[in-house]
Amino acid sequence: MNRNIIVFGATGKTGQLICKELELNNLSYSVFVREESTNKIENSTVNIKTGNVLNAKDVQLAFDNESFSDVVIALGSKDLKGAGIRAVGTKNILDALNSSQSNSHIHAISALGVGKSWAQLNWFGKLISNLLIKSTMNDHNEQEKHLMSNALPYHILRPVGLKDGASKGEVHVQNEGFLPSNAIQRADVAKFLVNSLLENKTGVSGICQKK
Repeated sequence: MNRNIIVFGATGKTGQLICKELELNNLSYSVFVREESTNKIENSTVNIKTGNVLNAKDVQLAFDNESFSDVVIALGSKDLKGAGIRAVGTKNILDALNSSQSNSHIHAISALGVGKSWAQLNWFGKLISNLLIKSTMNDHNEQEKHLMSNALPYHILRPVGLKDGASKGEVHVQNEGFLPSNAIQRADVAKFLVNSLLENKTGVSGICQKK
């Protein structure tokens, strides 16, 4: 199957690693970024589409003249108070795909603790989610609602405790009960996402580092 992929959130920490992983797999991809962030794209041959993901018209333009087999959503914000970028951005992407009558496969990064996976967090994880990153978790919850109510196929990744640094190896997948680890390297999330994309995986995957 020929792949034509577009990545939203390509300049974020995890997004940059996803792009590198796509390149390692010789996969053709485009990125959607703000005009002022184009200098963060290291690959000089990648197709860059510019705009604001919070602007529905900008997002629609990205899909008007090109179809994509896969859409990667790795949106995030440095502002812990959140700006709704995940939920609003994802909705704009889905609306644009539906308007274009696309059958793209969506691959989105969420977080453990969202939706039914709240039960998978231990007491400390729940405390952190409620006190420090509540707005981020709310944003992810709204994002997942948009994805799950849409007709397009999707795969949602719910990593726990994202860490920077080199890959540590295999990923543990578990959608019920406490996970054996409370962390995972971003590099391993990126590898898991791209491998899942190639396997046309659907549904939801709670993931952590495999011990």
